[in-house]
Amino acid sequence: MSDPKLLKELQIKTGVVKRLVKEHSMYVKDAEKEAEKIKQAKEDPNMDEYVLKKMVECLSETKGMIPIIAGKAHKASKELQMFIEANQEPLSGSEQLESARTEISTANEIPLFY
Repeated sequence: MSDPKLLKELQIKTGVVKRLVKEHSMYVKDAEKEAEKIKQAKEDPNMDEYVLKKMVECLSETKGMIPIIAGKAHKASKELQMFIEANQEPLSGSEQLESARTEISTANEIPLFY
């Protein structure tokens, strides 16, 4: 039987990794959308230069966040991996452990640079 406190901590740490992975994918999607908007805006002869400049700034900020979030996701997955290794015996066979391992592998697939 697994210790409820360990399971709760495992669930929290897994949730952190899952949230960061999701946040990373949202930043990537936002960057792609913004890049497409900028491409269309550059083709529009009526587009105001100031608006276009602000759109480029927004894209730059979004792209700047991607490696930051990727680094946080990798750090959180390493912490989760260390927690699992330290508590392997009491956590073995639990459903939360398999979920945590899945999230670790997902986080480790994220490239650190965009």
